[in-house]
Amino acid sequence: MPKIVSRAVTSSSEQAGQTQSARAVLRSYYCLCGDFVLVLQGKLDRLPKRKSDGAYIIRSQPGPDPSKQPARKFKLNATPGTRCLLNRKGTQDLEIRQPFCCSRCNTTIAYQTAPPPAGEAPFLYILKGAMTELQGRVPPDAFDGEESLPPADMVDPPGQ
Repeated sequence: MPKIVSRAVTSSSEQAGQTQSARAVLRSYYCLCGDFVLVLQGKLDRLPKRKSDGAYIIRSQPGPDPSKQPARKFKLNATPGTRCLLNRKGTQDLEIRQPFCCSRCNTTIAYQTAPPPAGEAPFLYILKGAMTELQGRVPPDAFDGEESLPPADMVDPPGQ
């Protein structure tokens, strides 16, 4: 008598239309050390940027009109850092920041203006150049705004 391995039936339909969740492309992002830190619906570089520091803005809570300003789906894999109070440039305004750090190398990758967990504030801000879509590759905007160093042969050794 033959042995029955499985009674499962597999079927598929090429005529079925895509569902909303199938159209939403999820992207994975990694810290500069290579550790997985973010899954986001859509591309990070297509998000709006904050004027003060160039951080990418993820709307984590729906706006007053959810049909016009829906929340974006994301999962941040980071540990909360120590909250701090910052003085905003050019004003007397103070801002409370809750940083989120890579659990592997402790680099700050994101922040929000409410206590943890991530997504409790209306917005989550991803620091420019803090993560990459290709694991082990430095993102092109990682060193934007940094001064370039002179070539090694142009630097005087210490003590001379």
